Amino acid sequence: MEKQLSPDEVSALRHWSTFGQKGEPPAQRVTSKDQKTKPIEKPATAAWDQLIPHPEIPKLLLGFQPRAMEDKWFVYTDGPDAQGNGVVHMFRSWTGMKMIEARFTVRLDDDGEVAKQDARFTELVWETAHGLTEDEAVDMARGVCEWCMGMRMSSSLRKGEVSASGEERVVDAQV
Repeated sequence: MEKQLSPDEVSALRHWSTFGQKGEPPAQRVTSKDQKTKPIEKPATAAWDQLIPHPEIPKLLLGFQPRAMEDKWFVYTDGPDAQGNGVVHMFRSWTGMKMIEARFTVRLDDDGEVAKQDARFTELVWETAHGLTEDEAVDMARGVCEWCMGMRMSSSLRKGEVSASGEERVVDAQV
């Protein structure tokens, strides 16, 4: 007899197929040379005001290197540059297809090092060739940061807005 999956089981299966197993931080910073990749074919761009708590910035800069078939993402970060701007590049690990590019800004101290302050994602570029919407791209970027890279992110939607998963979120404080 066939068993119907519960809503929680369907959600867990969907999460696994999108994000894979929980990631472990790499021993050293991941770079663009660590895996063969392909660019976004049909990009869409939107502003994305998302707080990056200061303790999470080192994880963001390290990236994520897949180690097994169950690791579904390859992530590296360019920057920050002398103005504090950087880009996180998120690729599907098996195909090398770039799915998301998340631009961010950090504050730099007088020595040009990342200051002990929160940072912000400012813009999101995503692949639309497979029907990914803006809300799905935001959820995917947050999921990769949280699940694969082990970051603790706060909400990015305004009070009263609802995410693609149906959760209501509140606004972050400005940096």
